[in-house]
Amino acid sequence: MKKNIILYLFVFTALILVFQLVNSKKVFDDLQGKWSETKVRNEKLKDSVFRLQERIDEQNDFELEGNDYALRYFENLGIQNIASHVKDHLYDTNLLREKNDLIPYAAMDRTFLINKVKVLNHQWVVADFSDGTHWGEIFLTYQINKNGAIKFELKEHFLYPNPD
Repeated sequence: MKKNIILYLFVFTALILVFQLVNSKKVFDDLQGKWSETKVRNEKLKDSVFRLQERIDEQNDFELEGNDYALRYFENLGIQNIASHVKDHLYDTNLLREKNDLIPYAAMDRTFLINKVKVLNHQWVVADFSDGTHWGEIFLTYQINKNGAIKFELKEHFLYPNPD
């Protein structure tokens, strides 16, 4: 009887070990597959990040913050962030209740307001404007005098055709 109990325990233990071995193998294979999928996905994401970084670098080629030559032009003014200073002055033109001289179009539905501004270098600015129905862009030059006052001059402009 004692022999049978030991035999049953041995067989039962062997079955548990075989079950554990098969189950562990399945779990290991599943984790290995997930790991390889994750590795492939990470490589794709790295490539995407690299392409996006290249696009950002290309965009920054035409931006004041990335242009050391243009920033040297403003060294003697003592203004910390030139691009923000220029943008603030342009956005301040939105506060004028009368016609904005920088936008050469008469108000159609409402007054035209400057929405987005990109400072390209030490002299050029591109801005987007809209009245909620009509959109356009302007190309400006600017000069900053020693007091920090900014003078804008409109060079080019266009209004997108209304799709209606």
